[in-house]
Amino acid sequence: MELQLIVAELKNKNHKNFSILYENTKRQVYFAAISILKDHQEALDIVQDTYINFLNNIMNFDEKRNVNAYLATIARNLSINRYNKSKREINNSEYIELQKSNDNDPYMDSNIKAILDLLDDDTEREIVVYHAIWDYKFKDIAKIINKPIGTVLWIYNKAIKKLKERMK
Repeated sequence: MELQLIVAELKNKNHKNFSILYENTKRQVYFAAISILKDHQEALDIVQDTYINFLNNIMNFDEKRNVNAYLATIARNLSINRYNKSKREINNSEYIELQKSNDNDPYMDSNIKAILDLLDDDTEREIVVYHAIWDYKFKDIAKIINKPIGTVLWIYNKAIKKLKERMK
């Protein structure tokens, strides 16, 4: 079933096919959260919060928009808010443990993770994953990460060039 039809059903208070929407979008939402938070449990919390936020504001959603990009934007914004809040609350040793916990991420294939670790910048990783793995269009990525499309293209091309050089 097409995601746009499911959204239309959700707007009419019919939640029968919500699980289909969830199954088709959860990995993208999770990645948007984990790429910022670097903690599996925190990312799972954000995934739940994303869908709650989406359902609570479903009437404001324009059905012509890309549902995946919209959910990823919600997850990204919630993750940034949570990250900024936790940044003020934790000490350096706890932060080091948060970074290490990313190794236990069951959603990320170890080969993909090893390749992405060749990149120096989280934004580069995020853009490469959105485009190369999730097949998002650059205009959607630009909306999600709130950068001009030219900047997104430049970062993507720079990241791909880095990966080619470092994988030789």
